[in-house]
Amino acid sequence: MIGRGVQDVNKRCRFLLDFEREIRQTLEDVKASDHPFSGQDVNASALGWTMSAVSTIAFRLHGNRKVQGGSSDHVPMMLPLIDMCNHSFSPNVKIIQEQDGSDSNTLVKVVAETQVKENDQLLLNYGCLSNDFFLLDYGFVVESNPFDTIELKYDEGLLDAASMAAGVASPKFSSPAPWQHQLLSQLNLAGKLQDLKVTIGGQETVEGRLLAAIRILLSGELVEVEKHDLETLKSLSSTAPLGVANEIATFRIVIALCVIALSHFPTKIMEDEAILKQGVSDTAELSIKYRIQKKSMIIDVMKDLTRRVKLLSAQETPSAS
Repeated sequence: MIGRGVQDVNKRCRFLLDFEREIRQTLEDVKASDHPFSGQDVNASALGWTMSAVSTIAFRLHGNRKVQGGSSDHVPMMLPLIDMCNHSFSPNVKIIQEQDGSDSNTLVKVVAETQVKENDQLLLNYGCLSNDFFLLDYGFVVESNPFDTIELKYDEGLLDAASMAAGVASPKFSSPAPWQHQLLSQLNLAGKLQDLKVTIGGQETVEGRLLAAIRILLSGELVEVEKHDLETLKSLSSTAPLGVANEIATFRIVIALCVIALSHFPTKIMEDEAILKQGVSDTAELSIKYRIQKKSMIIDVMKDLTRRVKLLSAQETPSAS
């Protein structure tokens, strides 16, 4: 369920295994005197170490390729000396790219954004990335990372379980009405173009597609849903577009999803902190800190949504008997 980091690791492992196989085939008939690595065995483990060593000193900068919309692609680049700058979301320097008019070379320089005093660290923003990328690419995690997320699979059975745990009656996640299914297709959560990866956390708190889907499936009235466009239904800032009761139920289901996500971790935060106090290897310490930050982020989402539920409950008026 906490899928992004695991999926990225698996993807890189598959790449390294394929790369190892390709290199072995290429070097199979090469003479020992012509061997590019002096006869050293090049396996997935060695390639993984090399990838890690390179990624920790690479920056995502604008490439020469143009992507859809006319913007430049972002590609990792090796920047000697600049790679000595540490990361911060409140940097005091920034990287500037300039195109040399005489040729196609790109000039890269670091300029100060604030006054930098003697012995101050030079701090760059490596990017608005989740801890998955910081860990895999740079070998550290950021505490209280405002861009950190967990990735869930949009699954009807999971949503049914969450709705039951939240005490929401008569869910229709497993059997949406035709008009609901059509709207789910527009959200790419059903149909041929479906993308079932949704996130919790980060700048959105709850990914808009997931929020809209739950709101829609909890509403049995097409007439009410049609009063709003999908962007409104996807927005957390929209004030109960389908009514207070619908909004409270939606938030409770997302809170239940968070509880289910937390249950997949083998330990609790207090247990992780106790392990760190006992002393562990650097690798184990990093993995435990990563785990703590993921759980802390989920708990922060739960606190935010619980606060919203309390505010909405105060607005809700009892129906006439």
